[in-house]
Amino acid sequence: MADTASRKPAPDAAGGRPPAGLRLETVRRMLAEHGFVSVTAIAKDLGVSDMTVRRDLARLEEMDLAVRTHGGALAPGKQGMSFDADEPAFDARARKGAAAKGAIAAEAAALPRPFQTVGIDAGTTTLELARRLTGGSDLKIFTNNLRAAMVLSESLHQVYVPGGQIRPGEYSVHGSIGIDQLRQFWLDIAFIGVSGLTEDGFYDYSLEETEMKRVFMERASTVVILCDSNKFERLSLVRVSELGAATLLVTDAPPPPAIAAALDGAGCRVVVAGPLQPDI
Repeated sequence: MADTASRKPAPDAAGGRPPAGLRLETVRRMLAEHGFVSVTAIAKDLGVSDMTVRRDLARLEEMDLAVRTHGGALAPGKQGMSFDADEPAFDARARKGAAAKGAIAAEAAALPRPFQTVGIDAGTTTLELARRLTGGSDLKIFTNNLRAAMVLSESLHQVYVPGGQIRPGEYSVHGSIGIDQLRQFWLDIAFIGVSGLTEDGFYDYSLEETEMKRVFMERASTVVILCDSNKFERLSLVRVSELGAATLLVTDAPPPPAIAAALDGAGCRVVVAGPLQPDI
């Protein structure tokens, strides 16, 4: 977790791993803040082995302070949620809920107005959005999604790609070079893909891609989250932002009541896309 390093407990006097009491308190605070923790992320943050983390989580579960799951643990009261520790391959994600993603993309494609500057994030639903924007000619589009950039290169839009490191399999660009470049621009609207949505915020699998998502969101007047209903009440490694950082959520089904109330309270409007009509 990117924001936990500053809270890393000090090592013991012998210079080894942090004492058990400090580790447990650190993990307890992380659970209280995020609603979940990942074994891999805790081990990296605290400088201990995965086995040590699993033992600590078992202790917290015995104390009714955690509920262990595959790859991590949930805070008490979060048992109805699912935690995704591992990111499925791009093609597998693209196939899952393909109809819903198509409907969301079609709804979102109607949002940019002529001559606007648009940001498109990495992901499967944002790629579907790119495919539905190819008929236009008057947008300036910034994207770190190389698949989307290739699709949009066949259009008459002006398409820009930031520099940086390419993430294998995802074909997305990330890193400080691209972040610095994107911070030079102001976007009218940015489209962001996520892997999970709870009352506490929007989530993603990748630490690297999350940094790019946050820059798109910071630099845009309107932030649109594209999230299919399969991702409701799902957690993953990194919280991208709180709900109030988004202007609009485009999805394929009404969110559960608790999430709907949280979105409304955060000022994030919800648009439910209708099913795609078959071509005649």
